[in-house]
Formats: sequence, structure tokens, C-alpha cells
Amino acid sequence: MKPFMSACLIVKNEEEMLGKCLNSLESVVDEIIIVDTGSTDKTKEIAKKFTDKVYDFKWTNNFAEARNFAASKASGKWIIAVDADECIDVNNFVAAMEEIKSYKDKISIFLVEIMSFVGESGEEITVNTMARLYKNDGSVYFTGAIHEQLETKNREANLAKASIKLYHYGYMPQVVEKKDKKNRNLKIIKQDLKNKKNHGFSYFNYGQELRRLGKTKEALKNFVKAYKYKVSVDEGWVRTCLFFIVECLVELKRYEEALNIVRDTESLWPASPDFTFWKGDIYFLQKRYDDAREVYESILLNNMLYEETIYHFDRKSFLPHERLGRICEIEKNDEQAIQHYIEARNENTASVNVIERIIYILSKYHTASEVYEFIKNQNLITTNKAYIYIVKYILNIGLAELAKLMGEELVEENKELVRVIQLKSNIITASYIENEGIVVEKKDILFGIEIGIFDLADLCILYEITKDENVKNTIIESNFEHVFKDLFIESNKFKRIKPDEYLAIIGRAVRYNKSEFVERLMECRYVFKNDINAKLADIFFENGYEEIALDLYQLVNCNQLTKIGYINIIKGLINQQNFEEAWNVIQEAINKFHNDYRFYKYAILLDNNNNKDFIIGEALEKFPDSKWLKKQLTN
Repeated sequence: MKPFMSACLIVKNEEEMLGKCLNSLESVVDEIIIVDTGSTDKTKEIAKKFTDKVYDFKWTNNFAEARNFAASKASGKWIIAVDADECIDVNNFVAAMEEIKSYKDKISIFLVEIMSFVGESGEEITVNTMARLYKNDGSVYFTGAIHEQLETKNREANLAKASIKLYHYGYMPQVVEKKDKKNRNLKIIKQDLKNKKNHGFSYFNYGQELRRLGKTKEALKNFVKAYKYKVSVDEGWVRTCLFFIVECLVELKRYEEALNIVRDTESLWPASPDFTFWKGDIYFLQKRYDDAREVYESILLNNMLYEETIYHFDRKSFLPHERLGRICEIEKNDEQAIQHYIEARNENTASVNVIERIIYILSKYHTASEVYEFIKNQNLITTNKAYIYIVKYILNIGLAELAKLMGEELVEENKELVRVIQLKSNIITASYIENEGIVVEKKDILFGIEIGIFDLADLCILYEITKDENVKNTIIESNFEHVFKDLFIESNKFKRIKPDEYLAIIGRAVRYNKSEFVERLMECRYVFKNDINAKLADIFFENGYEEIALDLYQLVNCNQLTKIGYINIIKGLINQQNFEEAWNVIQEAINKFHNDYRFYKYAILLDNNNNKDFIIGEALEKFPDSKWLKKQLTN
């Protein structure tokens, strides 16, 4: 009897991923075909544990040719093309097979959903719909050197979407780097563009590779070219192309152009939250938090209507909650912020950023031991890698006692890491008097630097407290010998230290409450240009020293103030109920920063001179789609 389903894979040096992939497939497909294009590791050895149908194929820089060769070896009624860095969910696949059988041969190609994990720990999920499952009757074949597509001979394809999900791990940074995917793909795509076939899809693929390389302007040009060559907006790649066009425009801060595309695409794909979420994010980036909140809340309220994902799976629930949490934090509403962050964490347990925000807020109101118990009882951190990231974070924000408690949980093999955590905690908590118990070993310093727990600022503070020779030698042997000489040998001269180095050190000292060191550093600020006072004021304000910050801002010329400086001054004056002076600063800020929404909002809220409608009119010229501004006209 002819097998029902054959799985076909093209592989090369996939020893790390292949076993997991084949293990997920072997119980649900009738046949596995492996085509190796030149492995030099144990890939073929692993493949032969699962199937005897392992074939060699000389690589021709063309994925379609390799796919079609694999298909020629398959005997199943249907073929599913799978990559070695993909896995299936067995229950999902079995249910989908019954669904496929129910079509009774009326369909020749099925689309499947590829769920790709991206980010260091796979904390983000992107979605792509691709034709991967097809009838093995010789009428369907792959074309295209890369990101290959299925076509049919002599007739139009009958397509349907299957409920199959493939889970793809190949876009995680460590996998991409190891396999040199970027350079390989670019080489193939450039050759494909010369063939002048399916220009739209080829330019789209080229844009994708440029996007992964961080070449935003070049990527945008190619996505726009791709869109111009489209046959129809219903082509599978077109909506993803538009998603990337918006993404590029946002990165380039071309917000109005991006919003124009979003308005059109929302009506084209109303069942997807992707473009609507872009609108919320553009408002968020413009600091239009009221407008952004309305968009994010709308997505959550209408969640059941969103049945499709164009590209970013997390835009339906996780990211709206995460963004609402950030808005609530900005507005000093910690209670609502934590609620949104917990909802976000329930949607995506891998998000380190959300866990960090939860811990940060809880630490403002609870003891280290209470926060630690919450982390343990709620199983807040699920992987060792995330655990270490979180420990680094809480050390960097000065939560030494919590870091010590978490460090005690680390297993025996991590003794070196535990010592480094203890040392960093001592840097944060120790005073000049209580430094005798601090043991500093050079191997611990070097390991701490290697894993990103120690930096120059930490070492300078540690030396200021301990005067330890190991710390001194570590700094002197680095590229920062000049910093050590200025701070500790030729004190108060500051001939060589750069402003950024100075600000990083004093910023850390302020955060760790090293008042004596801060005072000494402040006495030396006069060797820098006067704008150093504006930057120091920003640091003090951020760390809760509002009065010191406002005093420093008074020493600064208005042309040296940044946007954040103006915002801080306005906040400080409002807190002091000095509304008249706050109003004057707001007017100055609007004249200087015409396109910053925040200053218009402050002006509207503080207006006592019946200028409100005029200010709103000015703001609406800059932000014509702002619902919040329009509501103020009716109030």
C-alpha cells in the first residue's frame, strides 16, 4: 500500500538540530527522505538512525533543485517539506492529517503556519504562512533558488490552508551566526535577481536579508521595489512585505508615511492585529500615550476578531499588555502596570524584559525576601539563562539583597558566578567603613567582566571603597588606564577622562548611593564644558534627586537642554506647584521642539489663559489623527 505522508528534508551540518526534528516526525509520517548537500559533521549518522533513505546531492546554490530531488525519492501520496531546524507538534499534526483526508484530493497544495522563535532566548514569535505540503503526483514542484515556492504544471493550483504548525528555531542569533545564513542567502538571492524571474518575490527576499543585516534604508528600497512588482495583494508574501515597509519607515522615524500605509492595510486585513498594533507603536514612539493606550486596549477588547497573524504573533495579546504596562509606569500607575505585566508574562513566559519590570515594581513596595518568595512561588523565571539575565539586571539597578538571595539558589557548578554576584552586591551595599570584609580576587573580577556583571564604573567604585591592588591592576591593564590616573592618582585634574566615561561612573555612584565618591566627582565637573551640568541633572533627576537636579538645570543655558531635560524641569516645577514658571518652560520647549507631543499636552493641561483651543489647533496640525487632542476641543 502506498504511504500517505512523506517528509522531505534538505540538510547540511545539522547535527545539533536534526535529531529533535526527526524525533518529532518519525511517529506521524510514513516515510522520511533526507537529502544531504555536503555535511562534514555527524548529520548523516544521525539521519540514518531514523531512516534508510538518506541521499547525497551536489549543492547547486538552488534550494528548489534540492527540494525537487528529495521529492523524486518520495513514495508517499503527499509530501511535506520540513527544514532540519523545525519541529512539529504530534497532536496538531495527527489532527491535520484527518483534515487533509477530508478534502478527498480536491486540493493539490496546502499552506502551513511557520512559527519562528527569534531573540537570544526565543522570546519573540513571528509567523509566516508557506506552501509546504503538496500532492506527490508529479504535477507540483518547487521553484526559486531561495525561499522557494510551489508551482503546478499546466493548471492553476488548488490551495487551502492546513492547521499544521511548524516550530522554527533557525532564526535565533546563535543558529544564524553558526550557519552563516546571512552571507549564504545574499549570494543566492543576488544570483536569483539576475535571472529576472518573479522580480517581486526576489526583491522581497533581498529586502529580508538586508533587514536581518540591519541595513534599513537599503531594505526599504527593495521592499518598495518588490511591492511595485506584485501581481496581486493576495500573493502570500505581499502583506509581509508591507509589514516590513512599515517597520523600516518606523525605524527611520518616517512616522506619517508609515501611518498612511497602516490606514490602508487595516481595511485590507481586518482579521489581523499586526498593522493596528503598528499604529499604537507609532503613537507610543511619538510619546502620544493616550492615543497609543486606546489602540492597545482596542486590540485586547476585540481579541476574538483577530483570527490571523501576518508576521508578529505577540501583537494580539502579549505586546499590547506589555506596552500598556510601560505606559502605566510612565504615568506612575504602578498598580495597573503590574497587572498588565503579569498578563503579558502569562502570554509569554520567555520575556525577560517583562519579568524585569515586575521585579522592579515589586521591589519599590516590598522587601527583598518578599520579592524573592514571589519569584519562587510564581515560578516567574523558567530557565537558567533567564535567571542569570535577571540577576545581572537587579544588580545593575542596585537591588543587592535580592541578588544575594537569588545567587544562593545557583547550583554548585556556578560557584564562580555566586562569588561574582556577592562581590557586586558588596560594591552596592558597602560603605567606606565597612570595606574590610570584601575579598577581591582577580579571577573573579575578570570573570565578572567577561559575563557582563562588572564594568568600568563598578571597578572604579570598588577601588574607591577598597583600594585593592587587584582592582587597580585590572583597570590599568585595560584601555582605561587614563581613567584610573585621573580619578585616583592625579585627582581633580581630569586631563584625559572623557565626558561619557565620567558620566557613566558618576551615574553608577549616584545609583549605588556612594555619596562621598559622588561629591568628589562633582567637584571635578568644572573641567568639562558647561553642558555637563545638564547631563548631570538628568542623572540626578532619574535617580530621584529632584532638588539637586533642578539646581543644576539652573546653571545651564537653554540651548544645552535636551528634551528629557525640559521634561524633568516641567515635572519638577509642577511638583513644586510652580505652575507659572512651568508654563514658561513649556512655551520655550514648544518653540524649540515643534514636533514633540508631550509639550503640547503639558500646555493644554496647564493653560489658564484661555489659549487652550489655539494650542490644540497647533498640535492637531502636527498630529491630525490624535483622538485625545480632538476630545480636548469638546471639553
